[in-house]
Amino acid sequence: MQSGSTFDSLASKTRSISSYQLAKILGDWPSVSRRGPLYARLALGIRSLILDARIPYGVRLPGERSLATELHVSRRTVSSAYALLRDEGLLMSRRGGGSSTQLPPGRSRPGAPWGPAVGQGSNWFDLAIAAIAGDSRIALSLAKVHEVLPHYLAQHGYAPQGLLPLREAVAEHYTRRGLATTVEQIAITSGAQQAISLAVEALSNPLEPIVIETPTYPGALDVLRRYRSRVIDVGLDEDSESLRVGMRQVLPRLVYVIADYHNPTGRLLDTAQREALARTAAECGSHLLVDESFVELGFEGASSVAPLASVGGEGRVISVGSMSKSYWAGLRVGWVRADRAVIARLVEARATFDMASPIIDQLLAAELIRTGKDMLDYRRQMLRAQRDALVEALHSHLPDWKFQVPSGGLSLWVNLGEPISTVLVARAESYRIRLASGTRFGLSGTLENYLRIPFTLPPPDLVVAIERLSAAVADVNRGWSLTAPIGEAFV
Repeated sequence: MQSGSTFDSLASKTRSISSYQLAKILGDWPSVSRRGPLYARLALGIRSLILDARIPYGVRLPGERSLATELHVSRRTVSSAYALLRDEGLLMSRRGGGSSTQLPPGRSRPGAPWGPAVGQGSNWFDLAIAAIAGDSRIALSLAKVHEVLPHYLAQHGYAPQGLLPLREAVAEHYTRRGLATTVEQIAITSGAQQAISLAVEALSNPLEPIVIETPTYPGALDVLRRYRSRVIDVGLDEDSESLRVGMRQVLPRLVYVIADYHNPTGRLLDTAQREALARTAAECGSHLLVDESFVELGFEGASSVAPLASVGGEGRVISVGSMSKSYWAGLRVGWVRADRAVIARLVEARATFDMASPIIDQLLAAELIRTGKDMLDYRRQMLRAQRDALVEALHSHLPDWKFQVPSGGLSLWVNLGEPISTVLVARAESYRIRLASGTRFGLSGTLENYLRIPFTLPPPDLVVAIERLSAAVADVNRGWSLTAPIGEAFV
């Protein structure tokens, strides 16, 4: 296990990061590439932190001498690394004012969880975001919403706990899945990200230990960073045994877990594993924050498992759901299912975020939950075909890469066999491919051997993307210079 000191505030009121903090999140940066001078590898590591949204904009980096001492390298190594970053437009330096992070004009961060990194029609393949496009049937459902909208226009429109029809639809959804639920146990949020934020704010205090598995959903890590939580990460395994061991050692107030088609690995916990996790939470006095954003994305033949909250620990399981992964990321509606007392605390905490979710979005979400079965069936079939296309393309073009084929979800978690994730992501940009490095899904610069590849594009696009990625891998293996600017290898 690793200490959560990594998540000390990166951007304090002075908007600076210390040498110690930067060294922690850089991790084993000298191994980020097998080739290239040390200063270029350091620059690549810092570049990844900036583009993966792990260092905010406008943050002052430590001085050259201080960082060199912390990293046990020469000051010239740090100076040369900073110079490379300035040349690429990622650092701005002022005499006497140090060096601060920035982005070149028109550049976006592929690893950031907010929005796609590239625009449509640019001949780029965006594989940094695991989300699927919308469905035309959503527009048809919106037409039905307009029929009932006049009733709500006569009211003020604020519903802090959520609109009653949507809470009813979500409660019915849980009940059908085997977890009896009332509307009082449901709170509506503006997406799963806000639901996670509310749970962390309401149920934990800064510097209290929160246990997570690694790899995990980057957005959850962003939330924990913002709240200055003391994060304890444990290695993810098939049955979450390591997570249970970590809980007994730390006795955390809160544990974040993805039990259904885990992001990014696709793992699905069975009933016995869920029962063991709930028992451990009860023994440790911990709340389980269970992210169910992918629960509807099990493919044909996938096991059907009841919600984790239904197998025990009723008062200690907070379930988070969302419309974004199963329906459309543009529909920013999520929810929390929990004990009534917990819901009351979350609703109170929400007042510091916003007053309520938009009425039209909530009405649309309620309509889709109640009538969208055919749409979900189609999307599962589509995703299964795209998964199979991605698997075949990887076997054909990158046969040495290893992965397990998931029975649901949106992505493959691929073992590259060597620590090249960051340098490969950088090189792939020359082939017009956006990726999020494996390090984005964990702490302290680890997971350099891994890459998440979503199967969210149509099969022909996935095939072309993997062909380009194979060419990028060949460049890296041939010794692509880390000092070379990112150019256009693909035209």
